Amino acid sequence: MAVIGTFGSFTAARLGIYVSQASLNVTGNNISNINTKGYTRQRADLVSLHSAGSARIASSFNLDIGYGVLVDTVSQLRDPFLDIRYRDEQASVGFYEAQLKGLQQISNVLDEVGKGTEDFGVLEAYFNDFLKQLQNLNNRVNSQEYDTTVRSSAESLVKLFNTYSKALDRVKENQLADLKGDVKTVNTTLTKIRELNVQIRNAGIYGEKALELRDQRNVLIDELSSYMKIEVQYSMEPIDEFSSVEKLSITLADSGNPPIYLINGIYGTQLSMPETTAARNPEYDPSLPTSNQYISRYSDLKATPPQIVYTTLEREAMRDSTGALATNDAAGAAVLQGIADKLDPPVTLPDISANYYDAGLTTTGKYLLYDADGNVIGRTNDPDDNWGGGSTQVDNAVKGSDNNHLWMQLAPLVDEKGRYIQDEYGQDITEVVDLGDNSLFGSLQAKRELLTEEGEYASEEDLRFDVDANSKRGIPYYQRALDSLARKFAESFNAANTTDDGKPLLLGYETEVKNGVEQYKTQDICALGTITTHTTKDGKTVDLTNYQEQQKWVDLSSLPADVQTAIKELQEEHLSSSADVEGALGHGYPITGGGILFSNNGDTDDPKGITAANISISNSWATGSVRLLSSKKYNILENTTANDNIYHMIELMTEQMEYKPDDISDLVNAANGDKSYFKGSFQQRLADINTILGSAQEKTYIQYCSFESTSLNLDNQRQSVSGVDLNEEATNMMMFQKSYSAACQLMTTLDSMLDKLINGTIR
Repeated sequence: MAVIGTFGSFTAARLGIYVSQASLNVTGNNISNINTKGYTRQRADLVSLHSAGSARIASSFNLDIGYGVLVDTVSQLRDPFLDIRYRDEQASVGFYEAQLKGLQQISNVLDEVGKGTEDFGVLEAYFNDFLKQLQNLNNRVNSQEYDTTVRSSAESLVKLFNTYSKALDRVKENQLADLKGDVKTVNTTLTKIRELNVQIRNAGIYGEKALELRDQRNVLIDELSSYMKIEVQYSMEPIDEFSSVEKLSITLADSGNPPIYLINGIYGTQLSMPETTAARNPEYDPSLPTSNQYISRYSDLKATPPQIVYTTLEREAMRDSTGALATNDAAGAAVLQGIADKLDPPVTLPDISANYYDAGLTTTGKYLLYDADGNVIGRTNDPDDNWGGGSTQVDNAVKGSDNNHLWMQLAPLVDEKGRYIQDEYGQDITEVVDLGDNSLFGSLQAKRELLTEEGEYASEEDLRFDVDANSKRGIPYYQRALDSLARKFAESFNAANTTDDGKPLLLGYETEVKNGVEQYKTQDICALGTITTHTTKDGKTVDLTNYQEQQKWVDLSSLPADVQTAIKELQEEHLSSSADVEGALGHGYPITGGGILFSNNGDTDDPKGITAANISISNSWATGSVRLLSSKKYNILENTTANDNIYHMIELMTEQMEYKPDDISDLVNAANGDKSYFKGSFQQRLADINTILGSAQEKTYIQYCSFESTSLNLDNQRQSVSGVDLNEEATNMMMFQKSYSAACQLMTTLDSMLDKLINGTIR
């Protein structure tokens, strides 16, 4: 005799109908969501219904048939391992994609070859034109016309330097705005994941799966994984002693133990990148209680009382003799003093009076700073507190700043109502987590490196925060490289056009040192024999009668100031007068003196601090009072056609010069600044910059393609598991339709059998 009863067969058939209907519903849901982003294929999990009891009359044949079928649950088809691998690859894809886009923006400015001119680039062409004009001047020594042509070519060259520098500044500002936008996107994503965690948790409490909410969360996690490398963990969170629900946590990958949490169940954090922030201590060691996390003017063990910053990691280390967490009671003070005794040199901490405890000012998890009288003067690791003068503030994400660090922080974990997560001791965890230079990996890290890394120009501070800073090149590197090229060019030609002591060779003067004083013939200045007075530009009339003697040697600096001014103005006036007879002493004489050619501002002759952004034609060269010096050795009466200095300038264009980080030491405090990183001509250095940029693009593109291909393959594998296949769903639909029909037929057959049994027997 079978365990199943007569009418139990109806139940089995009825359950078969229900299960087939439910399976058809799941199949229909899959088909309708075939194009829904992030949708995970669902499956009705079926179990056979059985009885826990036994039949009243046992069967010798043990025909335990069962009672039908039930839908145990509806589950999603996902492979967690593929999810992990895909998200790891997405972090790499995000990093190299962002880096490649940034390098492409730089190449739009600097890629000389890519601009497709026959001279292999615009700046290269301008260098060639400047060289050509120098060669033309060499054939027309002391020609004002050709000097002007050289100046015009140089002006075009420096303006292109200015244009390139401004374009790189725009790229940098755009990248900074893009990074700030990504930080906001990440924060929005984290908030949505936390909110979905709350909804899924609430559904789990009531026994619901919330599969659609899980799909939304998975899409957000996938998006988050491209911004930073993350690890996702699933665990069970107890609700009470009888039940628990699933909890999802997200941490930064490779962030140590304990890891840095982004999401911890219903608690979530927010990423911040403030415009200014506390200066961090590169020597900070969280394992040392005396190691200060921030640079403060009074963070000093020699202070009275000593300013000691205790980190949250000391919660475990600082326990009293019984193993309890140390607080600011006598036992806690003893623990702290024991640590201070081991310092080199040992430090005696201030005593805490009994009244301090009576006031109820003991710590609740974080150690407080207090003075010798037991007064609380601040709390640990708080860069905004004013204890000890507060922390030094530095530029972090200031628009237009050249000194941004772009340090990021994570706010304390809070729930949707703003309540802090608590530690195992029941204390609120309110510490802000500072992320290091290499804490992130993904598009956020790539953009941060594009905005901060200076390669060979990395400072000592940069290397202390990141030992690989010398090998990472972002926009600042290319700015420094362009600045270095512009400065080397300007300094070389300024030196060539001035005397060895850097002073300009005065126009038209014949000089001779007499009695240790450099003197000048007045007749060579302005033919004073025909000029008795001169009205200066400021309207003052100067008497020059006493300075008309021919061939008189005078120390110009010994003359009265108004006479010096008059003579210099006459010199400029007569040498620039086109009406004068060429060759007459002091009147239109073709030989011109040297001076500063390039300055940091077109209104001055100041050659200090020249960069690609400010390099200009000097005011004196632009106004004609300074021209290219043909020779530093000429004598106005004997050597009017010397051109050795022009030859020297031409040779400068091909001279093999060394480039060192400290060439622009007023911009960066470069480590190993006196070590040469390149030797070559101006144009070779320009080509080297483009070679470095092109090589970086090529390597980044290869890496991007590799990770993108792997990511695509992994996504295809994920889709093969969790994606909806129309053919497979159509097959399932036909299968469940047939099972539905079969269950209905079974019901009909059973009805017919029972009708025959009951009604036929009665007849």
